[in-house]
Amino acid sequence: MRCWAEIDLAALERNLRLIRAALPEGIRYVSVVKADAYGHGILHTAARLMQSGVDLFAVANVREAVEIREMGSGWPILVIGPLLPEEDEALAIHDLIATVSSADELDRFSDVAHKAGKILPIHFKIDTGMGRLGAWWEGAAELLSDARSRPHLKLEGALTHFAHPADSAYTKRQREIF
Repeated sequence: MRCWAEIDLAALERNLRLIRAALPEGIRYVSVVKADAYGHGILHTAARLMQSGVDLFAVANVREAVEIREMGSGWPILVIGPLLPEEDEALAIHDLIATVSSADELDRFSDVAHKAGKILPIHFKIDTGMGRLGAWWEGAAELLSDARSRPHLKLEGALTHFAHPADSAYTKRQREIF
């Protein structure tokens, strides 16, 4: 027998409304729809979230971001995975938000923004212990300062990845570092 998952889009919408109602004022809701909305279909899922008033989409790569952008221009789209240099121009072309974790990325994205005559939004990824993506937390302050000094980049947010959510002591330490 084959396995499948059925997504109740009405329940997804209700859940989004409940979550948003519980958020403190000024906090935006990020809907992570990477990997084809975790295998549930990015187009149907993103369309329903758009109708439901999602604030921001997060995807793994430029291809996924372009899929959502082709659906509409009203939503910010954060690319949480690293971009290949040949994908950098897509930030300006498709009005995307890059995740930054290195000085090299700051240089590349600043160059793209300057050439496009735009100010590009960025989010700063800090590695608080997972050891996979992001600026290592001990050097993050210097890189953050560099990001803020770039006239063609606008720092809009910061993120991290909690590696061990079941380990409360480890997660507490990660929160302190962040």
